[in-house]
Amino acid sequence: MESSGPAYAPTSPYEPEFHHDPDPLKPEPRGAAENLLRLWRHRGFIWNVVWITAVLSLIVAFVIPKRYQSTARLVPGENSNTSTMAGLLNKVSGGTSASGLSLDAAGVLGVKTPGAFYVEVLRSRTVRDSLINRFDLRTHYGKRYYQDARKRLDKATDIEEDKKSGVITLSVTDWDRDMAQKMVGAYIEEMNRLAAELNTSAAHRERQFLEDRLKSAKKELDRDSLELSQFSSKHSMMDVQQQSKSMMDAAARLQGELIFTESELKGLQEIYSDDNVRVRALKARVAELQGQLKKMVGDYTDPSLASQSGVGMAPYPSMRTLPALGYYYLDLYRRAKIQETLYEFLTQQYELARVQEAKELPIVRVMDDGSYPEKKVSPIRSLIVGLSAFVALVLACSGVLAKHSWEQLSPHDSRRVLASEASAEFRALMGKIWRRRGR
Repeated sequence: MESSGPAYAPTSPYEPEFHHDPDPLKPEPRGAAENLLRLWRHRGFIWNVVWITAVLSLIVAFVIPKRYQSTARLVPGENSNTSTMAGLLNKVSGGTSASGLSLDAAGVLGVKTPGAFYVEVLRSRTVRDSLINRFDLRTHYGKRYYQDARKRLDKATDIEEDKKSGVITLSVTDWDRDMAQKMVGAYIEEMNRLAAELNTSAAHRERQFLEDRLKSAKKELDRDSLELSQFSSKHSMMDVQQQSKSMMDAAARLQGELIFTESELKGLQEIYSDDNVRVRALKARVAELQGQLKKMVGDYTDPSLASQSGVGMAPYPSMRTLPALGYYYLDLYRRAKIQETLYEFLTQQYELARVQEAKELPIVRVMDDGSYPEKKVSPIRSLIVGLSAFVALVLACSGVLAKHSWEQLSPHDSRRVLASEASAEFRALMGKIWRRRGR
């Protein structure tokens, strides 16, 4: 029996060849059922598109380099200024009533926590440029300019702040595990350094002033101490009061011994002549004692001219010069002592200012160090293959339905006419281009 209708010709090389003789008494399927039937008839083509796409996406998934992520969690501390401001705002807002209603006056009036400040510091150009120079990221990322390297670093860095707890999560992704972990640590170091440089609190300014004043006080103390030591060495001055007392005692002993020797000499002269051995010995002893006493008493000499007159070369200053030398010595000693006391006081104030500055600067505490990434975070090969296969399935089905809809259009339809004219124009244009290239 001959077929009443024409044999069905496959519209795709992947479509199985079979004949479909429509039954005139059976209505053709419409709507969704018709589309499903059409897709079923092109199942070979759709299947080939899906599995080829899956294979290609699997190859691409294995070609893409692995990415590792190191994550650190930071807790910014609150400085004394923030705490004081919060306390004042609590008192202004009523204290107990505000706390009873669970209202944060600092938050209501717009006083920010240090977390937002540190997030901006981490995202600053200064910190990013420091990391680029420190790890030579332009070479690492294959970028020529700093601007391109910054954009690439921004894509590899993820900074998030939990508004409730204030915890900052810092993550860096890279194809090198060690590089990712080191960059997280460098981020924290550069953030603390830049935050310390940006500190403009009163304690910071006081610390800077005391540091400069301490340097100048140290120079003045060294200068006065050196001048005092040179004066003491030149004039044999160590302790004016003790030295004066010792010289007075020595002079009194010499004077007493001289008086006793002279009395003994007068007694012997009444008995013996001047040629007597004992008389000559006592005369020599009296002359020696007188010379020592005269040398000890000495003559007054201006201390400023002592080195020129040779007094400064004596083993000890004379009694007449000692008071004047003592005046200069005490003046130098007083100046050195003042500078020493000032230096000690400034040192104490400087240390206190450093402690206060450390209290006012909210140094970030590290809750979790940058972890060493053990597993990759990307690419997720199963997701890539599955998503690519699904997209290929959707596109293949859409293509089959679109092709059928296009074939159903009338040859005089404006859309088909426009497409044919555009394609003809495009082929003519390409022909001209190829002919010019051939010539």
